[in-house]
Amino acid sequence: MFFGKKEMAIIQLFEEHLEYIGRTLENLEKVFLAILHNDETSIEIYAEEVHKMESAADSKRREMENAMYQGAFLPNFRGDFLGLAEAFDKVANEAENVVDQIVLQNLVISDDLKEDLLKQVQLSVETYRVCREAAVNLFQELDVAEEKIKETEKLENIEDSHERALVKKIFEKDISLAEKRQLRELVISIGNIANLSEDCSDMMEIIVLKRRV
Repeated sequence: MFFGKKEMAIIQLFEEHLEYIGRTLENLEKVFLAILHNDETSIEIYAEEVHKMESAADSKRREMENAMYQGAFLPNFRGDFLGLAEAFDKVANEAENVVDQIVLQNLVISDDLKEDLLKQVQLSVETYRVCREAAVNLFQELDVAEEKIKETEKLENIEDSHERALVKKIFEKDISLAEKRQLRELVISIGNIANLSEDCSDMMEIIVLKRRV
């Protein structure tokens, strides 16, 4: 596929969008590191950074979409590309949802769950990181994109196994049912970051096939 100046400018905006999502997740990980160390001040600081980076990612997506409607790319690819950008944006939205559950609900996380939750966040962040590499290579090396798509799926499966084990651990704890449900919701939301990344990889798999035709 030929990429002219309009297309290259939009690809740049897309990569900036992915960068802001990455920063959103980096700050989410810092929130859970602060939770691990009982650092309330840092929790608030990094939670606010999650909101800022999610907002920046959303603005960048809108900028990209507005530029796209000026006629860049062929119509069939344009729709796929816009859909992919919207799918990626959901990853940042879910990171913001995780932070809101912790901060707005003043969620109490016992010490025996903190490391498990941090590990789950790190698995989800890694799933996104590899998915992002696939996205960048949609316009560079399709073979690399395909490799990273497959790796994204493997990482999501690893995260999913960790998630199930963590939910089981939560329901084995001697706490109220309401607390168990609240913690399960948190775990599921963290897992959704990996799930949404895999959704993006599924979309990219179709885009790769179309580009090879």
